[in-house]
Amino acid sequence: MTQRFHFVTFSIAIGFLCVFFPQSLYAATLKLSPETGVYTVGGIFTANILVNTAGKPINAAEGSLTYNPRELQVLSLSKNNSIFNLWTIEPSFSNSTGKITFGGGSPSGYTGGGGVVVSMTFKILAAGTPKVTFSTGSVLAADGQGTNVLSGMSGGAYTTSAKSDAPIPEYVAPANTPLAPRIVSSTHPDPDKWYTETTAKLSWSVPSGITSIRTLFDTNKGTIPTIVHDASFANTEIKDVKGVSYFHIQFKNADGWGRVSQYRLAVDNAKPESFDITLDTTATSGPKKRLIFNAKDSGSGIASYVVQIDGGEKTPWVDSNKKSIYELPVLPPGDHAVIVEAIDFAQNKIISSFSFIIEAFEAPVFTDYPSEIQQNIIPVIKGTTRKDAKVFVKIGLIGATDANNNGEHEVRADANGMFTFVPDARLALGVYEVTARAVDAMGSESRVSDTIRIAVQESNLKRVGGTAVNILSVVVPLIALLVLLALVVIYGIHHARKLRARLRKEVTEAERSLAHEFESIVNDLHTHVENLKEAKQGKTTRAESALLTAIADEIETAKGRVAKEIQDVERILGK
Repeated sequence: MTQRFHFVTFSIAIGFLCVFFPQSLYAATLKLSPETGVYTVGGIFTANILVNTAGKPINAAEGSLTYNPRELQVLSLSKNNSIFNLWTIEPSFSNSTGKITFGGGSPSGYTGGGGVVVSMTFKILAAGTPKVTFSTGSVLAADGQGTNVLSGMSGGAYTTSAKSDAPIPEYVAPANTPLAPRIVSSTHPDPDKWYTETTAKLSWSVPSGITSIRTLFDTNKGTIPTIVHDASFANTEIKDVKGVSYFHIQFKNADGWGRVSQYRLAVDNAKPESFDITLDTTATSGPKKRLIFNAKDSGSGIASYVVQIDGGEKTPWVDSNKKSIYELPVLPPGDHAVIVEAIDFAQNKIISSFSFIIEAFEAPVFTDYPSEIQQNIIPVIKGTTRKDAKVFVKIGLIGATDANNNGEHEVRADANGMFTFVPDARLALGVYEVTARAVDAMGSESRVSDTIRIAVQESNLKRVGGTAVNILSVVVPLIALLVLLALVVIYGIHHARKLRARLRKEVTEAERSLAHEFESIVNDLHTHVENLKEAKQGKTTRAESALLTAIADEIETAKGRVAKEIQDVERILGK
């Protein structure tokens, strides 16, 4: 009966606690990792804000931390490995007030004992015992009600000391103790290099006779390890490695602790914080511009740069003199753009670009040149530009291919800026275009000059000969035609003269025959008239007398007309 009473009483008490004190059964904590550490001034270390949900799901956490900004400086905050992907309060810090704030969550929730919320990278500013403590905080359960289940918060307390220039005292191992262990790493194989992987895997071989092993991981190179393990401890995994730190290991046998091995781990998984490019205004005004690379990287530091000018080939460059001044090559006038990658020792990169203009000075001016020349004459071209400048004269035949052009020729201006260009040989027939550009003593380039034209023609002798040939080619056929025409005319005249002579002869004969015949007819008519008068015995009628008179008049008129026509024919024939 008594046992039953105690059981009932215990059950009632448990139920009472579950109803009125639910957080005691559903608790979560926030803490820093690592909580302690020994560092030197100027050193860097990383601390993570971890949440432990005690096996229950949560979906949000927020809080704020404080630190002494005279002892510690926050270099960066990282969400890369966070269990949250939504942020109600973006992680931020202030090195003036010494405060860090954050607030994040995840719809899917989280259950675990060491979830990273935010990673913080600190730089040690002064020797002392700096602390980083939580001032506020909350962890919300994934119970649909957003119940705050935070039950505790623990910050970090660290020990920092000033750097010492004195050499680290070497540990002297007793006789017959083990040699220093040989450490190898599959994640960070070269202890002299930087890596981005924050989890380091180390291993070593344990020889026979080893009874104990001591290890320690901190930021000091010469520390004697203090954490003791048994002889089966042959490897380890170190998480959240940042900056430069050291893993120390030491073997012990029957004669004591042996030599200590120090394995350097250098981790930087953040890109450089900033990178600006400016023009060096202290440089000369020539075409060789100098750029100032202002890249900041608080981790591994800037190792090199990759420079790309105007989209050309990428050229690696190392700032060997640590002045961060990059001298550009000689560039032509115009707009230019530079893209530069700043790369730290862990191969993290940040890109910046810069644009600038290179001005061209005034173009050369041609002052004396022929516009026309004969083919057998070499032209002389004169002009002015800056004193002692190199002048590149380009002369080309219009319409010719580049292979047939005379190309670009270099001459030099004198102390007064005068230059003279004479082609190496005579120019072929055609019209040539001539331009010039100049490069002064500092390497600056001018604008291209105005184009002049020179016409190359045939020589006078060839021109006269050609003209004569051209004239003869026209005149000779013309002369031949005229000669032929003259021959035809002469022949015609000759033939006409012969014909005229024959006509004259025929006309004379016709004239004589006509005159004879006409005279004969007149005589016959006169005879017939006389015979008629005799037959009438002078007693002709008035009508008959009028007829005879009319006949006599007609005969005289016909005689006159015939004589006139014969005269006209003789005049035509030139008789």
